[in-house]
Amino acid sequence: MKRRTLFSIIVVTLVAGCLTLFYGAHSTWTDTQSAHAVQAATKQVDTLFKDSSHQLPAAQLSQEKIDAAKTSLQAARRKITEPEQANQIASAQADLDAAEQMLTVKNAIAQKPIKPSQLKTLMIESQQALAKLAKQKPTFVQIYQKQVARLSDQEAAVNKVASLFSDADFQDPKPGLSRSQVQAALAALKHIDNPQLADQMMPAIATAQQAAADDTSSAEASVSSPTAPSSASSGPQSSTTTSQSTSSASTTSSEFNQSQQESSSSSSSSFAGASSSQG
Repeated sequence: MKRRTLFSIIVVTLVAGCLTLFYGAHSTWTDTQSAHAVQAATKQVDTLFKDSSHQLPAAQLSQEKIDAAKTSLQAARRKITEPEQANQIASAQADLDAAEQMLTVKNAIAQKPIKPSQLKTLMIESQQALAKLAKQKPTFVQIYQKQVARLSDQEAAVNKVASLFSDADFQDPKPGLSRSQVQAALAALKHIDNPQLADQMMPAIATAQQAAADDTSSAEASVSSPTAPSSASSGPQSSTTTSQSTSSASTTSSEFNQSQQESSSSSSSSFAGASSSQG
């Protein structure tokens, strides 16, 4: 009886020892796997940045690399066994989110939009991204906000052109349009860092320029024509008015291209002066 009891005790002890050894080994293996997964995920997030402080994006940052890092973080999150690992994953996730915002800004400033609607979308997206990065990545914001400001300049120039029209298609110039308003919009377009967009806006500028010239001619005609006492006296004045109107329209039209051709006009004047002196 005593032998059977002793045997049972030995068996139970051995089983308990084996179980303890098994679960201990399994726990150690699980912890090791978790640590490896967290380490791999954080290293993959590191590749999204140019510097160890994670303030600037990697030169080859792409959506594919961001998606790969997301997958690694998700896998590591399922294997977390310690609070410290959870903190590492949370920090890596914050950096991953920041990298995605950085990519939004980089993509926005790399594009050269030729449509006002496209420009507006890029402007909104980049400004929102910078706002989200303001506290976490101040170095990035300080560097890239200057480039985002160029998009703001483009939007401001387009808005100046839009202010000349009553419709969104830039076909219906506002009544009473002045030449100074048109020239201000043209000057704004000339200073933006997007020649393609400026070219797209030029037909609208031409339409507004013509409308301003027509309004000026009509105003001059209405002022000069009603006071003629007789047909005899009105004849020369009418002729003068017509000449002035034609001259005004011609001047307005030539002003549209004058800013683009200042250097060539100067060269032509010099050449003409030289020819005259030789004659």
